[in-house]
Amino acid sequence: MTRVLESSKIQSFCLTSMLFIPFIWFGLNILKPIVPSISTQSISLNQIIQIPAPKPVAPAPKPIEKIEPIQKPKEIIKPKPTPKPIPAKPVPTKAKPAKTTPINSQPAPAQQTQQIESFNISSATNHPVLAAIKSAINKNHIYPRAAKRLKQQGEVLVEFIWTKDMELKGLKILKASKHKALNDAAIATITAAAKSFPKHDKTMQIQIPLVYKIN
Repeated sequence: MTRVLESSKIQSFCLTSMLFIPFIWFGLNILKPIVPSISTQSISLNQIIQIPAPKPVAPAPKPIEKIEPIQKPKEIIKPKPTPKPIPAKPVPTKAKPAKTTPINSQPAPAQQTQQIESFNISSATNHPVLAAIKSAINKNHIYPRAAKRLKQQGEVLVEFIWTKDMELKGLKILKASKHKALNDAAIATITAAAKSFPKHDKTMQIQIPLVYKIN
């Protein structure tokens, strides 16, 4: 019995092996081992021993030359020529005709200069105009109250011109007193009295002293 079993096992093994051999052969043909191909390349000594290449030597820097500014040549100022004076052309002047005077004409009489009579009224006078002028001055004689209170006394000599047109001109003091109040009063006296001066046919220059005295 055991022999039968063993023979059946052998037979089955043989059958299976016979069935699988074609598959194994087919697989071996397809699946061949890939052998890496080693390429023999020539290796140079420079690749084995890498010698460093020499570094390029940088050239020494050149010294920078200083650029000096270009100086412009100085301009020579030439003196301007002075223009020559142009001679003025003579302007022709027309000769004026000479004035002819008729034979029968007579020369015009020369203007008479204004005559001024000078008088000094220091005392009484018989001249009617001077007497009237003196009387008008005495009536308008002004003695300042402040000067009287301070007992200021003195004499003021005044001069004025009384024209024939009854105008008072040139009123001034010829000899003043020591007190200003008396000097101002003398001018005011003549100015007030001139309103009463009489008319005269000639211009008169009159000098008269005004006395300020406390009695």
